[in-house]
Amino acid sequence: ARVYISGLGFYELIVNGERVGDHVHDPATTYYNNDQPFELGSRVLYVTYDVTDYLNAGNNVVGVMLGNGWFSAEDDIAPPPSGYAPYGDRPVLIMQMNMESKNGKVEQVVSDETWKTSAGPVTYNDYCQGERYDARLEKPGWNTSGYDDTDWNQARIVDAPDGILVAQMLPPVKVVKNIKPVQIFNPEEGVYVFDFGQSFTGWAKLRVEGPAGRQVTLKYAESVYEDGSLDPRSNLFNIPDTEEAFLRGEGKVGPWHHCSARQTDTYILKGQGEETWEPEFTLHGFRYAEVTGFPGTMTLEILQGRFVRNDVEVTGKFKCSNDLLNRIHHNVRWSFMNSLQGMLISGMDRSERPAWLGDPGFVVEDYIYNFNTVTFWSKWMNDLKDSQMSNGDLPVVSPIHWRGETFDSYDGDFTAWESTYAVLAWYLYWYYADQRILQEHYDGMKKLVDYLTNLADDHIMNVPCFGDHMEPQPDGTSHGVGISTPPPLTSTAYYYFDAWILSQAAGILGKTEDARHYADLADKIRDAFNREFFDETTNQYATGSQGSNATALYMRLVPEGREQAVLRNLVNEILINHDGHLSTGVLCSNALEQVLGAYGRADVMYEIATQTTFPSWGEQVLKGATTLWETWEGETDPQLSYDMYMFGSTEIFFYRDLAGIAPASPGYREINIKPTIVDDLTFVKASVGTVRGDVSVDWKKGEDSFEMRVTLPGNSKTRVSVPRLGFENPVISESGGTFWENGEFSREVPGIITGTESDDYVEFDVGSGYYYFQVTNE
Repeated sequence: ARVYISGLGFYELIVNGERVGDHVHDPATTYYNNDQPFELGSRVLYVTYDVTDYLNAGNNVVGVMLGNGWFSAEDDIAPPPSGYAPYGDRPVLIMQMNMESKNGKVEQVVSDETWKTSAGPVTYNDYCQGERYDARLEKPGWNTSGYDDTDWNQARIVDAPDGILVAQMLPPVKVVKNIKPVQIFNPEEGVYVFDFGQSFTGWAKLRVEGPAGRQVTLKYAESVYEDGSLDPRSNLFNIPDTEEAFLRGEGKVGPWHHCSARQTDTYILKGQGEETWEPEFTLHGFRYAEVTGFPGTMTLEILQGRFVRNDVEVTGKFKCSNDLLNRIHHNVRWSFMNSLQGMLISGMDRSERPAWLGDPGFVVEDYIYNFNTVTFWSKWMNDLKDSQMSNGDLPVVSPIHWRGETFDSYDGDFTAWESTYAVLAWYLYWYYADQRILQEHYDGMKKLVDYLTNLADDHIMNVPCFGDHMEPQPDGTSHGVGISTPPPLTSTAYYYFDAWILSQAAGILGKTEDARHYADLADKIRDAFNREFFDETTNQYATGSQGSNATALYMRLVPEGREQAVLRNLVNEILINHDGHLSTGVLCSNALEQVLGAYGRADVMYEIATQTTFPSWGEQVLKGATTLWETWEGETDPQLSYDMYMFGSTEIFFYRDLAGIAPASPGYREINIKPTIVDDLTFVKASVGTVRGDVSVDWKKGEDSFEMRVTLPGNSKTRVSVPRLGFENPVISESGGTFWENGEFSREVPGIITGTESDDYVEFDVGSGYYYFQVTNE
């Protein structure tokens, strides 16, 4: 017996009183499309379960609980961008169960007007605001045989969303971990605040015993005040003047500043001994949970944190001798994990949770080094494809849950943000070597590039855009729009990148004419970019900012022979003018990470990464952060989010530069192992799961020695670069036997094919397997 089900927004499936599966927030949200122009595509995802073992001989009962999710909404949900635009006025269900008996008889059970419906104990549910559950309204045995449903209503047949039913292929959202609280604050009588020690997404599971009708309230937040009381300011993001204003979605300073989330759950006891409850249809971003109205003695055991995310495989591991870097890595990974919610959400502590374009394109490689996200990204790529207009325009969020009179997701041309579509397609191909992603989205990428071409003014993108979003300023704040790096520079650079990606995709797919056309377009954009922004006398781009020069280097826009001069300007701007600090926002921090290691200056990126004053990741660590903040200053403005993934541009540096692990061709068919030895770092240990198997590097540096263990998967070729450590005549051994000295092979080693020297490395072509290199000075 198999069940095929789509409950919109979310569902919980029960067969004979037993919950089926361990998914939550199913199915993943899409653009259901029952109110937009027909030119937009749409999908509705369904999920399949084998329920054979849930069925009994004789009578069986199938029950479903439905929640709003992103499909429908409670009456008090504000319009976009405070809330979201619902697609229907209530949750809906389609389900089919196919049963085949041993004698070959096939039967079907389908959701139709013979089903019965009733209101349940969930009296309020919203993805961002919270859930209210009245246990007194429970209907014991409602989902088991023999229950009397005569007072239930007949189900209504309703129009389905226009979307085509498609099987859900990404890893489901689950409760992946239980988190115990580490301490309790008691700021006033009857108020208890639980500290879970880590910011995460999910909710708390409550254990309580008390009289019927007693109301226990749970409120969630990322911070507390000095007295231990809950600080919800990042939830309420420019708190409205009145509750009525909040319900209308009115903040103090305009439409971008009222994305408030109450993050409040309420449980009303039924009064029948110990009761255990957790919400089903909401999600909170929090480290602290406040409990009020609790009857009895308060202990750490009454709450349990439930960490919720897409159950993607963790494939990357990194650790080094610098604990600050380890803490930064920890914070980045947690923000990454928290964002995986059927689509990539940010601002988990407020209601600004639709999936933004832009930010993912700046950190996609950082994600891929840590998690197997290929099916997750593929689902979201389909969301982008579905939301693309026929003229090639893309919205700022997708699925387009922000739409209607109060906010138009297509209002504005944000080139770097829309470029996420092409950037994701390229990096998914590069890391996973699956041409289907290019095939499936080639036409969409082509429409995007043609759309941008129509917007460009002599190949320069002078259109409204954020530029280097959240760029740090000298006064210790961050600015939403890039100032020191001109937005037209970054927009034009990404326009070039889109055209280059399209030319590469065309070549890979055998579209020869398109490959020539878009390669020529990319060349024209590069020429226009340099005419507009490059000063040949100073080798500076635009203002000479870090973002300006790093972006030009990252996109390979610098004229041949000028790269080192531009790099010197970039390094001077970092080390001299900013005392080793970055001065970039989310877009150009990615460019810095990409460029410094690639051009042999990972030492400068290490200088940036180990700073502990504004602006830096280290400052946030020292201030107690367990995830990434929305801005560099963080707690200076406590209404900003304490959990956003967009500043996660560290992982390429950790894995590719420090550990030295990088694909040299699509899907790691060819691999480069080239660790960078920097400053006081004495060891790095990292591994990456690839489509060909695990790649790992474990190196340690002594005063006069170096050792490195390398594991390489089958069906790949690898160039291993062993650091010379400045030794004039390095002696290199493999598993204890010397094979390189006096600048040449001294004996043959199985798997090691060739060896050549450079100033900083001795490089070997090797086959798959395990290697243990030791370097000493003669």
